Amino acid sequence: MRSRFLLASLLALSCTAGATSLDFGASYATLGGALLRVGVTDYALAGFTLGAGISSRGVDASVSRAFVLTGLGAARARLTGAVLYGGGLSGNLDLSGTVGPVALTFGASAWNVAPDSFDPLARWAQTAPDLRPSGTAFSLGARYRLSRDVVLNAGGTLGAQNTAFVLAEFRQTDLTYRVGLRAGESVLGVSAGVGYTDPDSGLTAALDVLAGPSTLGLSGSVGLDGVLGDGSSLLAYAAYEPWRLQSQTVRVGVQASVQAGPGTLSVDGRGGWSNAAGTGVGVRVGYTLPLDAPSDDTDTAPATP
Repeated sequence: MRSRFLLASLLALSCTAGATSLDFGASYATLGGALLRVGVTDYALAGFTLGAGISSRGVDASVSRAFVLTGLGAARARLTGAVLYGGGLSGNLDLSGTVGPVALTFGASAWNVAPDSFDPLARWAQTAPDLRPSGTAFSLGARYRLSRDVVLNAGGTLGAQNTAFVLAEFRQTDLTYRVGLRAGESVLGVSAGVGYTDPDSGLTAALDVLAGPSTLGLSGSVGLDGVLGDGSSLLAYAAYEPWRLQSQTVRVGVQASVQAGPGTLSVDGRGGWSNAAGTGVGVRVGYTLPLDAPSDDTDTAPATP
């Protein structure tokens, strides 16, 4: 009864409040079980952007807002949370903004159940997740554009594995070269990478290596827009990172989305391996339906900034 009431409330919100989209998803993973979910995303209210969802395991919600700080610059805050029917909790706070020429990011999270309790495919995400059954984590990053073609980055994390890094990016037309250093708990190495972006074809590719006396890591990705038709996207990624203490050693995934009727159909397949959990695979199928009708008035003047 509780699930039916929450679902009815969610659907009523999407119909009466003019939410941007309605999302449906079904997931299954050999190490995480099955999940069904329906949610509303990008609903604007009083300057905030809201989202909410209900699944076969629990409920989740998000709220975000952009700010302009006098004398500093633009900033954005996003808060997300999820509750399992059995009592599990997860919360995340993400802040980003600029202070003069420096772009800053900050993240904080806390949870008392493993991430794949909320998302069966979480353990094989492209960005390595913290798979501890409970804990807290913090991250801080800074980005400074030294010139048009040179960008400096620095940051660190506190949590399952305390680390810090510095990284320089050098851009030449469609290519970006990266070189840096990462140090911390059970990791010390030099990083190097290259990225390629072709705006005309929609092709992106990246390859990064981390190597040190007892550290090895390799990750790469390839993305292509429009390969499956107008508005479609395709992404494949792989990572081998045995230096990470609380993440899957091997993570691979393929994500595809295509226009289907009035919405977008997506398929997400992932898998991976670690000594602790062994080998696993999972798949998610989703459908996103826009609820805001596009405007037919092409003569409307743009809003004054």
